[in-house]
Amino acid sequence: MTIQELGRMTMSMFKPVSDMTVSEWADKYRRLAGSGSSEQGKWHTDRAPYQREIMDSFSQRGVHDVTCMMAAQTGKTVMFSNMLGYVICVRPGPCLLVMPAEDDVDNYSKERLAPDIEATPALRERVFSGNESTIRMKRFPGGFISMTGAISPGGLKSRPIRNLFMDEVDGYPASAGVEGDPVLLAKKRTQTFGSTAKRMCMSTPTLKTTSRIYREFLHGTQEEWEITCKHCGEHSPILFEDIRFEKIETIVSEGQTEYDVTSAKWRCPKCGGMMEEWEVKRAPAKWVAHNPDALKRGHRSFHINAFASPWADWKAECKKFLDAKDDPEMLKTFYNLELGLPFERKETSAIPDQLFLRREHYNAEVPNGVLVITIGIDTQDNRLEYEVKGWGRDEESWGIQYGVIPGRADEESTWEMVDELLDRDWRMENGKTMRAAVTFMDAGGHFFDAVVEHCNQRRTKRIYPIRGDNKDSGPLVHHTKSTKKGLNLFILNVFVGKRAVLYNAGITTPGKRYMHFPDDEEKGYDENYFRGLISEQVRPVKKRGAYVEEWTKIYERNEPLDINNYARCAFKGFKIDLNAFERRLYGETKVIPADTSGRPQKPKGLISGGVKI
Repeated sequence: MTIQELGRMTMSMFKPVSDMTVSEWADKYRRLAGSGSSEQGKWHTDRAPYQREIMDSFSQRGVHDVTCMMAAQTGKTVMFSNMLGYVICVRPGPCLLVMPAEDDVDNYSKERLAPDIEATPALRERVFSGNESTIRMKRFPGGFISMTGAISPGGLKSRPIRNLFMDEVDGYPASAGVEGDPVLLAKKRTQTFGSTAKRMCMSTPTLKTTSRIYREFLHGTQEEWEITCKHCGEHSPILFEDIRFEKIETIVSEGQTEYDVTSAKWRCPKCGGMMEEWEVKRAPAKWVAHNPDALKRGHRSFHINAFASPWADWKAECKKFLDAKDDPEMLKTFYNLELGLPFERKETSAIPDQLFLRREHYNAEVPNGVLVITIGIDTQDNRLEYEVKGWGRDEESWGIQYGVIPGRADEESTWEMVDELLDRDWRMENGKTMRAAVTFMDAGGHFFDAVVEHCNQRRTKRIYPIRGDNKDSGPLVHHTKSTKKGLNLFILNVFVGKRAVLYNAGITTPGKRYMHFPDDEEKGYDENYFRGLISEQVRPVKKRGAYVEEWTKIYERNEPLDINNYARCAFKGFKIDLNAFERRLYGETKVIPADTSGRPQKPKGLISGGVKI
C-alpha cells in the first residue's frame, strides 16, 4: 500500500455517509468502458428506466433483500457493477460476489469489473492497485470485494460480509461440495451485520420446480414493470400473450419452416387499444407490487422481460418464439431468457398399454415416410440390446426392430453379430433397401475400452461410442476424444434427450415427432418394451437445502428408453440431408425447395388472438 493510498483510506474513514442512491451515484460518476457492453461513456439510468428502482432498492432504508428475476438483455450485469461501485464509493464494507463457477468470476473481473474501474475516475482513485487487489479480491478504503464460484465451500464460509451479491443463482450447483446449498451458505455470512446487511440476488430463471430465483421472487414484493396505456390510461405489464404480430412463413430445405416477423404491437388487456413498440418503451411506467406485505419484511423482488428492454427488438423476440414453439427444450430457453419466467414442463401423458395398443401394420420392414435409419445400442454385462429406428421429416419416427445380441462387449463373437446388424439391408415397400446411416453405442460400464476400440475399427460403418452427461441443459450431442489413444467419442446430454423421447411418446396424432411402432410380434415391440420406454419420470426433491430434479424408475428395465434416446441422438447429432436421402430412395423430393428469388412464400395474416403459451 502506498503513502497516497493510505492517506485516501484514512480520510475516507472520517467522511460522512452520503444519502445518495445507487442510481444518483451512477448518473453522476459512472463511466462505461464499452469492453463488456454495446455502449460506452457516461451512464444514463433513463436509458432503461426500470433499472432505477431496482438499483435504488439496494440503497433503500429498511430493505435488506433484493431479488431480480430477469430476462437476458435487460442490463443485469451492468446494474451489478453500479451497485458494487456504490459500495466502494458511498457505503464501504466487506462484500462477497458469488457466481456459478470460478471461470465466471475470472471473466467478469477481467472483462467487466476491471475495465469499469479504470474507466470511472471515482472508482479508479479508491480501488487499491498492486498486491492489494487481485482478480478475485478488490480492496478499497473501508472494505473489499471478494469474488468466488458457488462450487467453492471455502469461498462461501470464510469471513463475515455486509453486502452480498449473488449472480445467476439458478446456475449454482445443488451443493457447494458437501456443505449444502451455496445460497444458504452465502446468506449466513451476512448474519453478523444484522439489519445493516444487504443481499442482492439476480438471475434468469430455469425450471419452475427447482428455480431458486423464482422462490426468492415469490418471497418478495413480486413487482412487475407496468406501462400506461395511451388509450385508457390504465397500467398493465407487458405480457407476451398481449403481443400481436404478423409473420411470413417460408418453407426452406429439408421441409423446415423459416419465419419472418414483419410487425409487432402491444394490445392493452384493459381496453384492447394497440400501441407500437416505440410507444410502449417511451410510455410512462412504474413498478407495481403484487405482494406488498413483503416490504414489511424488508424484501423487494422484481420481474422484467425482454419486451421492456431498450436492447431487445420485438420482431426478433417473436421470431425466437416461432422458432422454439414446437421444441420443449427451445421453448424452455425462450421462457427463461426472453420472458424471464420459469418453465413448467408438461410431462408425457403416454401410457405403456396405450402405446402397445396403437401399434400398426407396416407394408414392409421400412414403411413409407422413412428417409434415414439410425441404431441405438445399449451395453450390458452379458448382452447388447439395440433398436433400429426410421426417421422422416419433422422428427416423425418408426420403430423397425428391437432386439438382443447375447455376449460380452469384449468378445469377438459379439462383434460379429454387431457387424451383421450394421451390414443388414432393410427392405422398403418399393423394393429398394436401406442401411443404418449412423449408430450410437453405449461405452459406459465395464467395457469402455473394448467398445471405443471396436467402434473406431468400424468407423467406415458409422458406428460411434457414446457416454452420457447428466445435465439439464446444453447441447444434445457433442464430439470429443476419448482419454486413451485419441479415439472418437460422443457425449450425449442424457437428461435432455430422455425428456424429448418421453415428450414424443405422448404425442397422439401422426405427423411431427409422432412415434410409430409395428404390430409384428417378431419385431420385439411387446408389452415389456413399452413399459421400458415409459420407465422413468422426473420429480423435484430437496437435497442439502436446494431443490433438484431427479430421475426415478417406475419400471426396473429402462433399456428401451435409453436406446431410443441413443437412436434419436444419432439422428439429431448430425446434419443429415433428408432431401438427398429422399432423392436416392424415391427419385424425387416432396418438399418445397428454398425460394432463391428472395420472394417470401405462404404469407400469413395477423394472429388476431395473439399467441398463448
